[in-house]
Amino acid sequence: MLNTFRARNNCEQEAKFVQDRIVSVERTIGELCHVFGQYSRKAARLRDKGDEIAKVTLEHAEAEQLNRSLSLALENFADCISLLSSYGDLRVQNLDSKVIKEFARYEDICKHAKDEVKQIYNAREKEIARKRQLDRIKERNPRNRQQIIQAETELVKASAEFSKTLRNLEEKSTEFERQKLHDVKSILLDFVAIEMGYHARALEVLTNAYKAVNSMDEEADLQDFQKTSGKVEAEFKKSLRRPDSSRNVGSRSLFRSSNSLGSLKGLFTPNNKKPEGIPRKASKSEETLDSMKRSISDTEDSLSDSANVSENVSDTEEPSSPIRPRKPRK
Repeated sequence: MLNTFRARNNCEQEAKFVQDRIVSVERTIGELCHVFGQYSRKAARLRDKGDEIAKVTLEHAEAEQLNRSLSLALENFADCISLLSSYGDLRVQNLDSKVIKEFARYEDICKHAKDEVKQIYNAREKEIARKRQLDRIKERNPRNRQQIIQAETELVKASAEFSKTLRNLEEKSTEFERQKLHDVKSILLDFVAIEMGYHARALEVLTNAYKAVNSMDEEADLQDFQKTSGKVEAEFKKSLRRPDSSRNVGSRSLFRSSNSLGSLKGLFTPNNKKPEGIPRKASKSEETLDSMKRSISDTEDSLSDSANVSENVSDTEEPSSPIRPRKPRK
């Protein structure tokens, strides 16, 4: 009887151990599922941001008309980032299907395992109840062999059911632990394989992106910019030369020339109108004419004097000829 009690007590301790183990596994797997779910959501946001980068870069590549090598580099870079985002989408799908869903399955597995542990406790309580019933019958009707035999039979059935349930629990707990170890190992290996595949492809794509950006010719783009800038500046200067302004300038010059001619005409035209009581003052043109006349008369006088001197010399050689008097100066 004492050995049976110890055995039953050991069975209860074993059941308690199995139950605590199931609760611990459920908590651990739940935390792993939660943290890997956060990781997958972060990867999904990274994928979405990659799509945005590819979209904006492609728009700038299409809008760039001046720097040709820059436009080509941006287009190739956008293609690489878009391909990287496609790999990122495949990565997120694999994480959801091979990691998160596999961890999430343990919610039902642990729930089913806890139900099996409850069956152990139910079988144990049923056995205890049959034992108490047999003791009551023996106390109340110790001579009623039929009821005692029936109670003993029910107690044996309950004990056999408890023993069977206990053996099943041992087998189930061992299988649960084996499955848990295998699944955790397999899930983590799948996670590592997914990340290795993604990063290997990402490394290849990023290498191509690096080459695309590095192929940009800065000097050629700068020369294209300088040429275009020179053309724009020349067109701007040309646009400043308006035809209306040239016409206005021409008309103003003609007006000024007509005014200057008119002023010259006024200088050389005598003023016919003479105010009463005021003597007429000689103009500059008249004074110039008078000075020219006086210079001409002086020249004639000098020529006549030279002619008289030559005649006087000839008269000295011939004394019979009388001396001619000098003409008075006009």
